[in-house]
Amino acid sequence: MFAVQLTVPAGAAAPSGEAAAAEVQAALWACAAPDDGLEHVRARAVPEGVGLVLYVRAADEAAARSRARNLLARALPAAVRLPSGRR
Repeated sequence: MFAVQLTVPAGAAAPSGEAAAAEVQAALWACAAPDDGLEHVRARAVPEGVGLVLYVRAADEAAARSRARNLLARALPAAVRLPSGRR
Protein backbone atom coordinates (compact mmCIF):
# COMPACT_ATOMS: atom_id res chain seq x y z
CA MET A 1 0.00 0.00 0.00
CA PHE A 2 1.21 3.47 -0.87
CA ALA A 3 0.32 6.92 0.45
CA VAL A 4 -0.34 9.32 -2.42
CA GLN A 5 -0.48 13.04 -1.62
CA LEU A 6 -2.59 15.28 -3.86
CA THR A 7 -4.05 18.77 -3.64
CA VAL A 8 -7.38 19.91 -5.04
CA PRO A 9 -7.02 23.62 -5.86
CA ALA A 10 -9.35 26.02 -4.08
CA GLY A 11 -12.63 26.40 -5.97
CA ALA A 12 -12.29 23.12 -7.86
CA ALA A 13 -14.84 21.21 -5.78
CA ALA A 14 -16.70 23.07 -3.07
CA PRO A 15 -16.73 26.57 -1.55
CA SER A 16 -13.74 26.22 0.81
CA GLY A 17 -12.45 24.98 4.11
CA GLU A 18 -13.44 21.85 5.96
CA ALA A 19 -16.75 21.65 4.07
CA ALA A 20 -14.82 21.25 0.83
CA ALA A 21 -12.57 18.62 2.38
CA ALA A 22 -15.58 16.62 3.59
CA GLU A 23 -17.28 16.84 0.18
CA VAL A 24 -14.18 15.70 -1.70
CA GLN A 25 -13.65 12.83 0.73
CA ALA A 26 -17.29 11.72 0.39
CA ALA A 27 -17.05 11.89 -3.40
CA LEU A 28 -13.88 9.79 -3.42
CA TRP A 29 -15.58 7.03 -1.45
CA ALA A 30 -18.73 7.27 -3.55
CA CYS A 31 -16.76 6.90 -6.79
CA ALA A 32 -14.22 4.33 -5.61
CA ALA A 33 -14.38 0.89 -7.19
CA PRO A 34 -12.54 -2.21 -5.98
CA ASP A 35 -10.00 -1.85 -8.81
CA ASP A 36 -9.00 1.58 -7.48
CA GLY A 37 -7.41 -0.10 -4.46
CA LEU A 38 -8.50 2.70 -2.12
CA GLU A 39 -7.99 1.75 1.53
CA HIS A 40 -8.15 5.07 3.40
CA VAL A 41 -8.53 8.80 2.72
CA ARG A 42 -7.37 11.80 4.73
CA ALA A 43 -8.71 15.16 3.59
CA ARG A 44 -8.19 18.55 5.18
CA ALA A 45 -8.45 22.18 4.28
CA VAL A 46 -5.14 23.77 3.37
CA PRO A 47 -4.45 27.30 2.12
CA GLU A 48 -4.18 25.98 -1.46
CA GLY A 49 -7.54 24.13 -1.33
CA VAL A 50 -7.99 20.56 -0.09
CA GLY A 51 -5.00 18.45 0.86
CA LEU A 52 -5.47 14.72 0.35
CA VAL A 53 -3.61 11.59 1.25
CA LEU A 54 -5.04 8.51 -0.46
CA TYR A 55 -3.81 5.14 0.76
CA VAL A 56 -3.91 2.91 -2.29
CA ARG A 57 -3.14 -0.77 -2.85
CA ALA A 58 -0.97 -1.18 -5.93
CA ALA A 59 2.04 -3.08 -7.22
CA ASP A 60 4.28 -0.02 -7.07
CA GLU A 61 4.24 3.70 -6.33
CA ALA A 62 3.68 4.72 -9.95
CA ALA A 63 0.61 2.49 -10.19
CA ALA A 64 -0.71 3.85 -6.88
CA ARG A 65 -0.27 7.44 -8.07
CA SER A 66 -2.04 6.65 -11.35
CA ARG A 67 -4.95 4.99 -9.55
CA ALA A 68 -5.27 7.91 -7.13
CA ARG A 69 -5.23 10.52 -9.90
CA ASN A 70 -7.78 8.62 -11.98
CA LEU A 71 -10.09 8.23 -8.98
CA LEU A 72 -9.78 11.92 -8.12
CA ALA A 73 -10.57 12.89 -11.73
CA ARG A 74 -13.79 10.86 -11.49
CA ALA A 75 -14.66 12.11 -8.01
CA LEU A 76 -14.28 15.87 -8.49
CA PRO A 77 -17.36 16.25 -10.71
CA ALA A 78 -19.29 14.20 -8.15
CA ALA A 79 -18.11 16.48 -5.33
CA VAL A 80 -19.61 19.45 -7.13
CA ARG A 81 -22.96 17.63 -7.45
CA LEU A 82 -23.19 16.35 -3.85
CA PRO A 83 -26.29 17.68 -2.05
CA SER A 84 -24.78 19.75 0.72
CA GLY A 85 -26.93 22.82 1.12
CA ARG A 86 -23.87 24.95 0.41
CA ARG A 87 -24.18 25.06 -3.39
